Amino acid sequence: MGLRNKLFLQHAVTIIMLLAAMYFVVNYTLNKSMIERDTQTLSQYFALHRIEALKIVSEKKINMDELFSGTYAPFIASHLASNINLQVQLFAPDETIVGSSADKENLLKLNDITAALKGEAATVIAAGEGTQYLIYSAPFWYEGKIVGGFRYLLDLNQNIQTLSQMRVWFVGAAIGCLVLSLLATYSFSSFLMKPLHALQQALKLVSVGDFSKRITVETKDEVGELAQNFNQMSDALEHHIVMLHYEQGKQKAFYDNMTHELKTPLTSIIGFSDLIDKLDSLDDVRDCNSYIRKESSRLLTMVEELLQTSLKGEEEWRIKMELADLKTLVTESLSILLPTIQKSHITSTVRGSASEVYVDSTRTQQVLFNVIGNVIKHSECTHLEIKLADQGQYSIIRVKDNGKGIPEDQLAALFLPSSERQDREISSDTHGLGLPLVKQLMELQGGAISIQSHEGVGTEVLLKFNRYLQM
Repeated sequence: MGLRNKLFLQHAVTIIMLLAAMYFVVNYTLNKSMIERDTQTLSQYFALHRIEALKIVSEKKINMDELFSGTYAPFIASHLASNINLQVQLFAPDETIVGSSADKENLLKLNDITAALKGEAATVIAAGEGTQYLIYSAPFWYEGKIVGGFRYLLDLNQNIQTLSQMRVWFVGAAIGCLVLSLLATYSFSSFLMKPLHALQQALKLVSVGDFSKRITVETKDEVGELAQNFNQMSDALEHHIVMLHYEQGKQKAFYDNMTHELKTPLTSIIGFSDLIDKLDSLDDVRDCNSYIRKESSRLLTMVEELLQTSLKGEEEWRIKMELADLKTLVTESLSILLPTIQKSHITSTVRGSASEVYVDSTRTQQVLFNVIGNVIKHSECTHLEIKLADQGQYSIIRVKDNGKGIPEDQLAALFLPSSERQDREISSDTHGLGLPLVKQLMELQGGAISIQSHEGVGTEVLLKFNRYLQM
């Protein structure tokens, strides 16, 4: 079922329900109003008739006991009903109807008399002779006690006819309103569906990634606002998709770097595990186990960091600056990479004194692992020399090898992100991620990295660290 038919059907059902509710409310309200009006009229008749009855008693024509006796009560009831279009009855304290202006056998005894003799006027509606009667009974008080009561029977036939006419009028008016309303609904739904149809076609284009469609609506109502909002949505979606690609690139770069870093502790663990089989000294085995535990802990920390990063939606490295000794970090890094260095038949020396700087120890070791790892994997050198020195507010680490060097035309691209490098090298040994990551980690710590290289001579990597904590 189309939207137009749904609107039409929903509007029809709503109108019918409203008209039905109005019918019952009007019918109930009108009937209640007429009953209240008639009850008030009967109450006023009773007040007048009571005065007249007391006048008869005061004039000594009859006494109070004779007023509600079978001898005088029928005549008094007929007298009181002679000027009004009602049936009047008098009843005694024993609930006996002692006088009536007309004979209504089926209305002679109802619960209203019992209620009236308890001291309060009572009203009931009863059926009789093809119509309904409103019966009003009121107690007659005399010298502080109830000596009888008056009862009035009002034929409600006129009220029934009035309600019947109202129903006919209401149904006719309701049918007319329903027809006019449905015609207006059909016309409005047709007018409304035209821009919505255009919106539907535009949404189909959006679903396939085409955001060029724009909707033009001249009206200033909600439909016009919807069209304007759709156009704004298309612009926003197009912008968000561009930003999404950008964020996906950032996220991919982060996880590429993180997974790249997981290789270093894994390589060390495997290297020390292989080395244990070749050792005879128990102390050497214990040293290897110590390195394995240390690298396993570092690996676990990196995995937990990766999980926390995933949960928090972060894509940046967290840096924790602290005072650390660069020479100690260099020595530990070489010790961890020792199996790989020995396997590659590379000798190494460390020169320079201890130098305390403010760095993130974990990130600095990542830098050293990447730089030394690149020497081991790519330089084809036989000797690695690491020098430490202080220059003013900086501490310098120089990592120099005597390997094959790097072509001059490749130096400028070494620190470019992998997404910007056309000739990115990917193999089982390298993914081209290390040096861009090193540059990022150094800059986050307030440091810098530079490389000098000559083919056939070797390569020197210079790491510059700030000796003082930057605020």
